[in-house]
Amino acid sequence: MTLSQIHTFIVVSQTLNFTQAARELGVTQPAISTQIQLLEDEFQAKLFNRVGRRVYLSQTGLLFLEQARQILEKVTQSTEAMQRFKPVSKVDPIHLGIGFGTGFGDDTPFLNYLRGTYKNQTIQTHQALDDELIQELDSHAADMVLTQIPEETPCYEELVTRFDLSPVQKTNILVVAAPHMATGKWRRDPRILEEYPLILPSRHTFFRDYIESILTKLSLKINVTLETSDTDLVRKVLLSGIGIGVLPALNVRKELDSGTLTGLSVPALSSASILGILTRKGEAAQIPSPLHLGIKILTSGWVSLSP
Repeated sequence: MTLSQIHTFIVVSQTLNFTQAARELGVTQPAISTQIQLLEDEFQAKLFNRVGRRVYLSQTGLLFLEQARQILEKVTQSTEAMQRFKPVSKVDPIHLGIGFGTGFGDDTPFLNYLRGTYKNQTIQTHQALDDELIQELDSHAADMVLTQIPEETPCYEELVTRFDLSPVQKTNILVVAAPHMATGKWRRDPRILEEYPLILPSRHTFFRDYIESILTKLSLKINVTLETSDTDLVRKVLLSGIGIGVLPALNVRKELDSGTLTGLSVPALSSASILGILTRKGEAAQIPSPLHLGIKILTSGWVSLSP
């Protein structure tokens, strides 16, 4: 069975006239008859019944017609996808924007994988505030954005409507501090945010938007000591005992396991946070195949995000 035979069959089924089908396809009538005969030989069944000069689809022909249309539709989709495909080259890099709380460093296994797959530095990464990264996605200055997105952040629904979101890892949100800071005030009550100096993510990040929504909802008055989008700096300041912070648990997993930091789950801050990859609608499948595979590896949890 060939695509030419399938196409010929569909045209004959539409015209129910071998001569007219030959004219539409720009071939001779014997050529049409040969194509149909080859299909019938393969199926060992008649696709058309001939009554005098009139032609009708047989029951087998009716069954095959739906299959033939689906085959051609798949071929058309594959052709369009390949035409949209842009191979990676030195002059056409993939731009990956890194947002808050990703744990994504220069020696991250996933980044090493990308650099090993695409030579000549065709994978370009840069860090920015989430608002800036979304603007870059909209303007095609970025192809992908990796960042933390709390499920209850005010803009979550808008994000998943405007973009495709590929979850990498879901984590809970903790109030975090050095052990000596966890004194008698340390309790599962959002008001503890009023009782300690706070180390918070920078404004214009999805994580800070979520925290601000909780503060506004509960009418909490806070004392912010430091605002930064650098999670390494947040950890260092928390370890020094200067204040407490609100972070995704995965950003402080090693410190929590070693006991150098203490995490507290506060019900009012109970939203799950998704470390996810944002791409423009429908474009995830258009990312060159090795990078697409890399995303699958990353989202499957086969590699660690932590340096």
